[in-house]
Amino acid sequence: MNKILATTTAVIALFIILVQTGFTAQISVVPSRKTVSTGENFSVDIYVDPEGSEVFGAQYELHFNNLVLNATAQDKGPFFGSDSFVPKNEINNTMGWLKYGETRTATPGITEPGVLTTITFQAIAERGTSELSFSVAKLSDSLVNPISTEGNNGTVKIMGSQPPGPFLIYGYVFYDGSNCNNPHVNITNLNTSNKWAAKTSATSNYYQLMLASGTDIIAGDVLQFEVTGPDGSQSNVTNHTITQDDINNGGLFDFNITLEAKPGIFDTEAPSNPYPSIMGVHNGTIIPDLEIEVNRIYTYACPGTGGHTEYARIWGNGVDAYANWSGYSDDWHNLTFNTTFTLEPGKEYNYTIRTGSYPQIIHHHGEYNATGGKIICDEFTDANGKKYTGWIPAIKLWWEEE
Repeated sequence: MNKILATTTAVIALFIILVQTGFTAQISVVPSRKTVSTGENFSVDIYVDPEGSEVFGAQYELHFNNLVLNATAQDKGPFFGSDSFVPKNEINNTMGWLKYGETRTATPGITEPGVLTTITFQAIAERGTSELSFSVAKLSDSLVNPISTEGNNGTVKIMGSQPPGPFLIYGYVFYDGSNCNNPHVNITNLNTSNKWAAKTSATSNYYQLMLASGTDIIAGDVLQFEVTGPDGSQSNVTNHTITQDDINNGGLFDFNITLEAKPGIFDTEAPSNPYPSIMGVHNGTIIPDLEIEVNRIYTYACPGTGGHTEYARIWGNGVDAYANWSGYSDDWHNLTFNTTFTLEPGKEYNYTIRTGSYPQIIHHHGEYNATGGKIICDEFTDANGKKYTGWIPAIKLWWEEE
């Protein structure tokens, strides 16, 4: 009898806990994915699903990429009805965020899902991607106690006004006056961080890559060609800015590259998932595994953003060099150090890198194996003052003739 009573009591207690706990409420960007055209005005809803809770208050802060989107309106939706008060409704296109807060002024609270706000944006970039991500997503009850809430982000992709078309890149690779057969040709769009490997052959020095204009590239994008010989002892890094004539012609033809014997590069490459991403200050160490001559630093940006390095310093073992960003002009993806320096294999060098916008970040604790050596992030302080370890900046260090 006691066992039956104990079991019954436990079941009732569990039922009460489940009823009290309920499901996690949701604040969502709807639709979660949207594709728009350059110059288009479009709207997304901020949708609240109480999931059984009685909601009296809602608050959010939504971030977007202000290089590709401009927020023009944030309008109250029907979720709380007419008996409500809106203490906060702010848009900041300079920083790329919207803030909103609304409170129910009558009883009962709201238990049915509905639209909290409707946000109107304009697509201001020729092409790009913007995350619509919540940094704050809160719901509260009648006593202003927080309700367990999950924020569901969205993504907006801008397709260029130019119709997509084939864009062919081809050329030949040479070294010391001779054909360099079986070269390795990697091409990166520095504006989007997209990277492709060109087709090559073991019996030829010819390379070829087919892209799509309007999708993969547009006029004004900078393509970086990283080319090495089959044994890696010769290399060349060349940048080319795509012109409207290139687009009209349908490609880059006979874009020939001559390799030189010179020190290699240090390249973390872009991670498979660079999120979460936020600007801040990275501090850590680099340990090369080969001799690398350096006068330039490139920072991988999250697709569709202006992620960049604003300040970089590398020092230790006789090296002390720095580089400063000069704004969104010319080749803003790359910074030039105040002096050319050489990183020696096996030696440890300190770095401080301060980033802006949305740079790509490698989330890895301890030593990370990069092309040309290892990199460690001892501490990362984000723009809000929060500190992390293992947030490695996705960068490339190399030498380029000025």
